[in-house]
Amino acid sequence: MAATSTRFRLRLAALSLLVAGTAVAHEKATGIVAARMKAMEDTAAQAKALDRALKASSPDDADLRARAERIHALAHDLHAMFPPGSDQGHTYARPEIWTQRDGFQQLTRAYDAATERLVEAAGTRTLPALRQQFTVVRRHCLACHERFRTPGGERGY
Repeated sequence: MAATSTRFRLRLAALSLLVAGTAVAHEKATGIVAARMKAMEDTAAQAKALDRALKASSPDDADLRARAERIHALAHDLHAMFPPGSDQGHTYARPEIWTQRDGFQQLTRAYDAATERLVEAAGTRTLPALRQQFTVVRRHCLACHERFRTPGGERGY
């Protein structure tokens, strides 16, 4: 029991440091960079809540749909959050977003389409289909981050 309590406290401390570090990092960002960091943070929060809800024994259909719709709304505007010139200052975006624009646009469009299908799946109230589409959406997130986000979100400023 003591080992479990110690592990819990260590995890809680690590999470607290991560959250505090993210808040400090975001304070350095301004303009569109700060807006897109906030959008990414909101997307992550919605995805985590949706993941928890999908694991619940009887999730609330309205909550599932609302979270899927919010994720889609943020995904729909994603490409526009990276205009030319927004690669300066405090950002986790790799320069390849602007030098490989077609590849980035292709990934953001595919992600947008996947989140649209997530909303459709949430509307059917069929949990297996929703869970499957949520997995697809997460794969799109990871693919884009892998290619276009600085590993660990650190850029060495």
